[in-house]
Amino acid sequence: MSLRGSGRLVEFVSSSEVRVKVLADLSKGPKTTTELASIERKHLSHVSRALAELRAEGLVEPVWTSSRERYYRATSRGLLLSVQFLQMLK
Repeated sequence: MSLRGSGRLVEFVSSSEVRVKVLADLSKGPKTTTELASIERKHLSHVSRALAELRAEGLVEPVWTSSRERYYRATSRGLLLSVQFLQMLK
C-alpha cells in the first residue's frame, strides 16, 4: 500500500510537535484524548485540536466510546505515515 500525497502529509504532520507525537502514540494502539494528553504532558485542548486535524486528513479515527471518553487509533494511512517518520529518523 502506498501513501499518495505523502510529501504534503509529512509536511502537515511534522509542522506540529503535538501531531507527530499523537500519531506516534496512536500507532502503538488506541488511546483516549486524556491518555494522550497525560503521556505527552500537553494540555487537553492541544491534543483535541491535533486529533481533529489528524482525523480530517484521514490519519486517525475514533474506535469506540467508553463512559465519556472516546478512543482513537491510527488508520492504515496514519500507520504508513508513522513508519515513514521512523525511517526518516534512521
